[in-house]
Amino acid sequence: MPKTTRRASLVLLATLTACGARQPVPTPDSSASAPQAQAPATPARPGPVSPTLRLPTQVRPTGYTAALTLDPAQPTFQGVVDIDLEVKEAADAIWLLGRHLKLKEATLTVDGKPVAVTQTKGNGDFLGFIPERTLQPGTAHLRIAYEGQISERETLGTFRAQDDGAWYAYTQFEALGARRVFPCFDEPGFKVPWQLTFHVPAGNVAVTNTPLVSEEPNANGGTTWRFARTQPLPSYLIAFGVGPFDFLEAKPSGEKGVRTRIVTPKGRAVEGTYAAKVTPEILSHLEQYFGIPYPYEKLDVLSVPLFGGAMEHPGLVTFNSGLILAKPGEDAINRQRGFYETQMHELGHQWFGDLVTMAWWDDLWLNEAFATWITPRTVEHAQPTWDAPVERVRDRSRALDTDSMVSARRIRQPIESEDDILNAFDGITYGKGAAVLAMTESWLGRDVFQRGVRRYLRAHAHGNATAKDFLDTLSAEAGKDVSGVLGSFLDQGGAPLVSMRLDCSNKVPVVKLSQSRFLPVGSKGEAKQTWKVPLCVRYGSGSVVDRACTVMEGETAELPLTQAKSCPSWLLPNADGAGYYRSALDAQMLGRLLSPESRGISRAERVALLGDVQALVSAGQMQAADALGLLPGLAGEKDRQVFEASLELLDLLRPSTLSEARLADRERFLRDTYGARARALGFTPRANEDEDTRLMRASLLRLAGHQGADPKLVAEARKLAEKWLGDSKAIAPELVGITLSIAAAHGDAALHTKLMTAMRAEKARKKREQILGALGSFREPSLVRENLKLLLEPGVDMREVFRLLFAAGWDVRTRDVAYAFVKENYDALAARLPEAGVEMLAWSASAYCDPVHRQDAAAFFTERMARAPGGPRTLAQVLEGVDLCIAFKAAQGPGIESFLASPKKASTAPGR
Repeated sequence: MPKTTRRASLVLLATLTACGARQPVPTPDSSASAPQAQAPATPARPGPVSPTLRLPTQVRPTGYTAALTLDPAQPTFQGVVDIDLEVKEAADAIWLLGRHLKLKEATLTVDGKPVAVTQTKGNGDFLGFIPERTLQPGTAHLRIAYEGQISERETLGTFRAQDDGAWYAYTQFEALGARRVFPCFDEPGFKVPWQLTFHVPAGNVAVTNTPLVSEEPNANGGTTWRFARTQPLPSYLIAFGVGPFDFLEAKPSGEKGVRTRIVTPKGRAVEGTYAAKVTPEILSHLEQYFGIPYPYEKLDVLSVPLFGGAMEHPGLVTFNSGLILAKPGEDAINRQRGFYETQMHELGHQWFGDLVTMAWWDDLWLNEAFATWITPRTVEHAQPTWDAPVERVRDRSRALDTDSMVSARRIRQPIESEDDILNAFDGITYGKGAAVLAMTESWLGRDVFQRGVRRYLRAHAHGNATAKDFLDTLSAEAGKDVSGVLGSFLDQGGAPLVSMRLDCSNKVPVVKLSQSRFLPVGSKGEAKQTWKVPLCVRYGSGSVVDRACTVMEGETAELPLTQAKSCPSWLLPNADGAGYYRSALDAQMLGRLLSPESRGISRAERVALLGDVQALVSAGQMQAADALGLLPGLAGEKDRQVFEASLELLDLLRPSTLSEARLADRERFLRDTYGARARALGFTPRANEDEDTRLMRASLLRLAGHQGADPKLVAEARKLAEKWLGDSKAIAPELVGITLSIAAAHGDAALHTKLMTAMRAEKARKKREQILGALGSFREPSLVRENLKLLLEPGVDMREVFRLLFAAGWDVRTRDVAYAFVKENYDALAARLPEAGVEMLAWSASAYCDPVHRQDAAAFFTERMARAPGGPRTLAQVLEGVDLCIAFKAAQGPGIESFLASPKKASTAPGR
């Protein structure tokens, strides 16, 4: 986060005598004048120089003991933290990190003797503790008493929320949140044990990473909860919750049979039934892959409202409440799958991230890419009907889209500021990182890769590691250096475009290869870029199919098809969709692969090929109309994964590139293409219907009803929405969101009033969030303005309603309302948003596709985003997106407009 970089002018001097009694440490105030000091008897040491990004390493923690006095109903808490220190080199200061903490007292002890200490405010979040004499190598102990905040604005640090009238406190520390609760060495490389104690009011329960040691009444009528010491952990993995929780016991998990519980708000334990059922089996699958038992003493899974996603704290995994909880009879297939896959990711972190932690944030991919990769890798065996390998190829395509932008990060991006830390949690670290690992696994072989993973984990258990550590262990197992290949993808941005041409002029057919950086039309990136690309092609003639593989290292290469007996009739450029690259074939060969008669390619390969078609259009190497002509033939596709992949081609019809007249034609095209199938499925699931059909129904209703404005679907959605407001069982659980959205998107002021009234009266957070989702679908500008007023209304939780701004900003019909609202109310919105969420305001300009708004957004946001945590890169992405949209519209717009204006052309397009 960008912070003020000057040092605070006030340096507090020690006021107590050498007896070293505990000293009051006022919070430094930069507006105060410097205190007058007594003339020193000896020359004064020079003042300490504040760190600017990373903590110095002369003094390191060896353990923490912390006690918090906390009432979730109150906005502040009291804390005392004892830090055991190792002084590795002589040091004139002890530097910690702390934010929004009011320090009260500090005591430093060296060799069992008190040493007077002065506290100073450094740059940003740095807190300095200056001993009266230079610390020599050895041990020391620092005790700090302080006060902190329990925020109703943030979902970082410790924050609070109500459920059914009761208050709860929760935490989220990754990446820079622990410093909001503890003055500490808040970096991943400082990995040491923690022991936590909580003093809470009667009726509240505390949970944290480790098992409970004792529960005792205290003098204030509350309860003191003492917990066991953790194994070595970095500060960002510490977590706790306080409130009147309920617990649902699951079966003991893993080889060691650790206690496993789902922790919910009071009275809602039954809603965790599915989570309790599948969590032990998920852990078992992961143990089998890693060959190491679950490393921790217990496994609690805590439901947290307002929090996005989940977090892998060892012993206390936290989950968004909507993702983990569902009332019996109101559960949905997509929620269950979402929880299962997310839990696989979070429990995968127990090894990648928790047992072995990256040394610094530039290697965040060692956590997130691995947890993202292990999810489909393990779900493939745990839930074989879910098509995880094909889903992985779809995820790879999405990562390649993100990676096409010049503003995209590298996987292993150097960390030069706190902004870089915040920006690291993106689709590159997660999606590209996972895709590159999958490519590496395919190249080396699954057994070799698994042995490398296990070797890495054993070598660095309970410690920290770097990319080099992983590459070294993988190379040792593979018997060859893998760093050249992996490094070329880790340490440079972008992705290859590999062009392939089949040459049968000689006895042995050859694939002529060339590579450059894939760039969309209008990109300012440099195309002359190369990687070391592991790639495999498949080819065939008649019933004979074979493959050939190589590692392409230069701009051009040749791949002989030594097994071919004749010139192949087809060539597939990315076998199994395993390679992390875009591919380009000549039009004739591409046509063969995409033809209805093509049966030589797998489902995963079809998904990869469809992604490449969309990419080739965005790069100007294929006409949009040719790609869009595939859609009517794919609209009846029975395979859900292939069908969903085909929908990525609809991005070519993005509304921001279309004229007003063509927006209506777009609706007609969607109705004509998907309406019959959507109407046949309807809004009511049938008995014995397979899960894929139930999952596809929502997609088809969205296409034909929400976007296509099919009159029959809109009318039925409106009736169901009215019934649902009085009976939440009126709509199938997996269709609540899409049904309400269809009704609202084509709804009127009367429906808006009913939904707004219901939202204000609703006490259940899940249903309130469903109503907010519906409100965000309205398109009438006056109704959207009413929605946006909620963002400034006192008493309304901004963490709940901010979604309304996104919904308005991403729709071309309402983007002007959203953008004007942000410009008129920027300061007020920034003051209400979480600090690390202010940068999201720049996305209000992302739906524009013209130079005038691009220039206006740059003028308005540039200086403001410079002050917002993570803002500069976010704005760069927004502006680059607008630039690319303008270029795409110029290059492909006329052809797209012509396609939409011609119903016959659309309805007779080739396809399967």
